[in-house]
Amino acid sequence: MNMTAITHKGRIVEISKHADNAAFVKQGVTKNEQYKYEGRYAGGNGTYVTGGMYLGTHLDVKIYVYDDSKAYTFDVYEDVKRIMGIQRISAKLLSQIESHEGDKVDIIETASGDYCFDVRQIL
Repeated sequence: MNMTAITHKGRIVEISKHADNAAFVKQGVTKNEQYKYEGRYAGGNGTYVTGGMYLGTHLDVKIYVYDDSKAYTFDVYEDVKRIMGIQRISAKLLSQIESHEGDKVDIIETASGDYCFDVRQIL
């Protein structure tokens, strides 16, 4: 079995940062129970948002790989924080990372067929 990695050329087509949140929704609140929710929770007409939860932040780098004629998306948020030794990505660092949109980069295909992106190419 061939255990070598293959390097492919690609281009960064999009870099986006977003936070995931979940909302807890209470539906079917009857008219005579709605007074308990009015003013305390967002909503109305028997449907109210009663809470929420932060699920994490993603920094997605979408790379078009020429050899495959296909784009792959890599979440590099945790890698950036680990490599830079920081707890969060500042607006200045995010701007620096986003400035690499359109740049050519190398993508590694492992022996198992997975693709890897070394985030240090954009830091």
